[in-house]
Amino acid sequence: MPTHGSFQLIEAVVERLDGAPVGERRRWSDEFKAQAVAAAMAPDVNVSALARRLGISPPQLFGWRRAYLKTLDEA
Repeated sequence: MPTHGSFQLIEAVVERLDGAPVGERRRWSDEFKAQAVAAAMAPDVNVSALARRLGISPPQLFGWRRAYLKTLDEA
């Protein structure tokens, strides 16, 4: 850290899909889940990074994706 008292300003940009709730107990709309899973299924997507960018935990997105893939297997 510099000793002359200066500081560095860091700008954080968070992208959220419509339907992403804000609050203690979060519930996501079916549309939000569908958009998130569709984005997670794209080739060369880092699912963990995508989840963090959307403001959800990576295990949550992996679970939604797994559930979607299970429905495809059952069809």
